[in-house]
Amino acid sequence: MGPADIVILVLVAALLALAVRSLLRSGKGGCSGCGSASSCSAHNTGAPCPAASDMLRRAEGALGKRAER
Repeated sequence: MGPADIVILVLVAALLALAVRSLLRSGKGGCSGCGSASSCSAHNTGAPCPAASDMLRRAEGALGKRAER
C-alpha cells in the first residue's frame, strides 16, 4: 500500500467521522435544520411540522401539474 492509498483512506475515514457527527448532532431537536426552530409549534407540542407539510404539499402540486401535461 503506497502513500497515496493511505492518504485516501485517511480522507475517507475523516469524512465518514464528520458525517456520523453531523447525524448525531442533528438528531437532538428534530427541528434543528428548520429556520423557525425557536418558534416552531411542532417542536414544542410534538405535532407534525408545518414547514415540512407545506413543502410536501407544494411538491405534490408541482408533480401533479407535470403529470397533467
